[in-house]
Amino acid sequence: MTASVIAETVIIGMGNPLLSDDGVGIAVAHAVAERLKLYMKLTVTELHTGGIRLMEAMAGFKRAVVVDAMLSGATPGTVRRFDPNDFINTKNTFSSHDTDFATAYDLGRMVGVPLPEQVSFWGIEAREFDLFGERFTDEVAAAVPEAVDRISAQITEWEGGA
Repeated sequence: MTASVIAETVIIGMGNPLLSDDGVGIAVAHAVAERLKLYMKLTVTELHTGGIRLMEAMAGFKRAVVVDAMLSGATPGTVRRFDPNDFINTKNTFSSHDTDFATAYDLGRMVGVPLPEQVSFWGIEAREFDLFGERFTDEVAAAVPEAVDRISAQITEWEGGA
């Protein structure tokens, strides 16, 4: 019996693939895993909410990369990397159903959930979130290769230059 290879890195693609640019995180997560599959074992997870669910999705991994569409006021198609400390709170901070990522992460650590030491967040500035459709706007579609390149480079560096 051979031992199975366990992925040390999880790529979490967030969003809704039926709402135009909101699905870019999921598409990028799958594209990164496809690019790196010959070199390393990765796990891809699709997630539609953050906070506690996001913390739970990264439990048991050494490294986590989260990719999502964002609305920050930047030019649509802008790719930006964030550190977990960049997120002070979210719109769900005071909800009894969810919380912001930082609080969920700290709570998980306090109760002994094995959470990754290395976590990065990547955002792709969206143009359209409100229209049903499985196609990205032109600016977001053009940003996908850059996002895949940058995230793949980061994971490769984390994995020791695989």
